[in-house]
This record gives sequence, C-alpha cells and structure tokens, in this order.
Amino acid sequence: MHRKNILEIRKKQIAILSTIIASNRRKCWTLKRTKKFWEVDCQKNGPNFFKENFRMSLECFKELCELLKGLQKRDTTFRISISLEKRIAIGLYCLGSSAEYRSVANLFGVGKSTVCICLKLFCQEVWKILSPLYMNAFPLTSDKVNECIRGFEVLGFPQCLGAMDGSHIEIKPESQNAVDYYNYKGWYSIVLFALVDYRYRFLYINVGYPGRVNDSFIFENSSLKSQLENCVALEDKSRVINGVKIPVLILGDSAFRFSTKVMKPYPYDENASIGQKTFNYQLSKCRRVVENAFGQLKARFRRIGKGIDNKIENVNSIIRSCCVLHNFLNEKNDVVEKSWVRALKKQHLVSERQQPEEVSVLNDGDLNAEQIRRCLATFFSVSESSDVDIGSIGGEEHGDSNDVSFDDGAWSDK
Repeated sequence: MHRKNILEIRKKQIAILSTIIASNRRKCWTLKRTKKFWEVDCQKNGPNFFKENFRMSLECFKELCELLKGLQKRDTTFRISISLEKRIAIGLYCLGSSAEYRSVANLFGVGKSTVCICLKLFCQEVWKILSPLYMNAFPLTSDKVNECIRGFEVLGFPQCLGAMDGSHIEIKPESQNAVDYYNYKGWYSIVLFALVDYRYRFLYINVGYPGRVNDSFIFENSSLKSQLENCVALEDKSRVINGVKIPVLILGDSAFRFSTKVMKPYPYDENASIGQKTFNYQLSKCRRVVENAFGQLKARFRRIGKGIDNKIENVNSIIRSCCVLHNFLNEKNDVVEKSWVRALKKQHLVSERQQPEEVSVLNDGDLNAEQIRRCLATFFSVSESSDVDIGSIGGEEHGDSNDVSFDDGAWSDK
C-alpha cells in the first residue's frame, strides 16, 4: 500500500513538472526574437521582393519545397520546430548573399548556430535529391548526345557535346593548408571544373582541387575523360565532313591537351590563314557557354561570387549544391537578373580578383586531331554560316538576354 502511494505521488510530480515546462518552454529554450522578415515581409511584398532575396521565383521555391520534404523536422515536447519553408529560405538566403551568419540569424529571428545547421543540411539534401534529377547526363545516352549536337549546331559548331573549363572560387583556408590553395594570380581559391552544354547547364562538375592545380591536370585525372573515351553513344554519332570522320568533340581553351576528343584553338599567329582565324572565332564563340554558366552561377549565388568564408570542409558541398540549383532553375527558365550580373562584375573589378590564365602548346602534335581541326577550319571558311567579322570574338551572336560576358580581363574565367 505504501509503495502504491509513492507511485501516485511521483506521477503527480511528473505531471506538474511537464505542465510547468510546457508553459515556459520558449523562455527555457530560446531567446525572444523578432520574426518580421520571413513571416511578414516575404509574405506580403510580392514576387519581385521574393526573387531578389532568394534568387529564384516563388513558383520555383514552392516546387523546391516539395522536393526537399526530407528537411522537415517534427515538433518536440520542448520546442516547436522551424517550418520546412523557413529552413529552405534560410539556406537559399545564405547562398544568395555574402552576409555573415549573425546577420542572417537576426534577419530570420533564429540563432546563429541554427543558420549554420540549416545551410549545411540544406546543401546536403539539395545534392542528394536534385543531382539525380538535374545533373544526370552521365552515362551519356543517345538522346542526350543528339540534343547537345543539335544545340551547338545552332550556335555554330558541328559535332560538339559541350565546352569545358575551370573557374577559381575564392576561399579562406586555414594557415597550415593555405599554400596549396594559393593560385598564380596571388589569392586563395578552389577550382570548380565543369563541362557545360549549349544552354549553360552543367553536364559534369569536379569540385575540390586547390588553386595551384591547372585545368588540364584536373581533366586528365577526372572520371570525365574516362567516360568520354569509353562512351559508345559518342562513337555512334561520328559524322563525315569533307571526307574526314569527325567524332563528337569537347571544346577547350589553350590549357588542355589537344586530341581527337578535345578541340582547342590554333596558337596565336599573325600570319594565320583565314580558315584558322575562322576556326578560332567559331570555337571561342561556342566555348563561351561555359564562361556564361560560371557567370550566371556566381551572379545568382553571391556566396560563391564574392568568395566563400565557410570552413574548408563545407566548401565543396556549398559549390555542388549551387551548381545543381543552377541546373534546376535553368530547366524552369528562371532567369538571372541583369542587376545581379552588374553587381558581380562591379565587385570583381573592385577586388581585382583575376582568374589565372593557362596556356599550353605541349602535346599538340596529335596528327589525327590536327586533321580534324584542319577539316573543320576548311568547313567554317567555306560555310555561309561563317560570314562574320573574324577580327572580333566578343560578339553576342549566339547569346540571349541571360548571357554573361567575360571579355574583360578581370572578369574572365580563363
């Protein structure tokens, strides 16, 4: 009987304690914070306000929320969880701005540590869910190869799958590892290497090499090269032009090794023929898709464009998530605003962060590759579609209102 009374007393004590905690849980567990920005401003100020702050339209945001339901957390006895929409909004705001976590925390009415956790989990979930849907070009299918070839034919280059290049993104490494990330232009960076198709989508990305490593080394040691060499779909799409069998090609700049898979421009020569000049013009014009893709990526996601100050172990995840979000928004025709591009260009000019330039004439003696290049040079010089001013390679003939020009030296992703 005595034991039964003790159990009843304990049950009453637990019930009273639970009531006290429930009534005071916000005071016990969180500070009182203002929540006007997301709860009020973003709900009432219209689509333009929303897109300016989160770098995507409200329609795309709603679709993204449907895809990333795995980020939703349950309420507990002690705490009401942050809503799914607000978690995603925090992640997008962090990527779309270069604001400190403290500023983002104050804006959304949450703790600084909450912002860190939201961004980290958001980037991981974005890559996990969206990469199979919007960055799934490899292994290449016949339909995908056909689509890319047709797209580049419209731009002016036959038998082309995509253009590849590397872009240096500024980071702040710890002092013990800083020397590896110090690039040839005198600042610390990590390399985003990418293959891009005719409409600025990333077909392949490689993130993580330090700034000291050149683009050609990254390509030669990447899975991209082996996949291109062993792709049956590419072999089946070869085409005979002027008696020469032309395989499906990748466009690169002077940094890459010349081969039957990788076309690069002729080295500069004052006495170059009309065919060589025309070839260089067509290649440069079509290769700008990769530069424009980098430009749109950095303009939309300012944490990349202005430099990433996160811990080095989180940098790769941030860059990958931005790339797959870029593809997602590209598919939805959610354009990059011109004001974002102008702001980023101004920032680059002020900071004087020039991209490292790489030029190589080594290993350019591949006779089969030279036969292909010579054939294409002849094809361009006699083609009616090549009736252009070959003295200028900065034109917008193939572009649209969403192009990002990198002709300025401080703006160039070469």
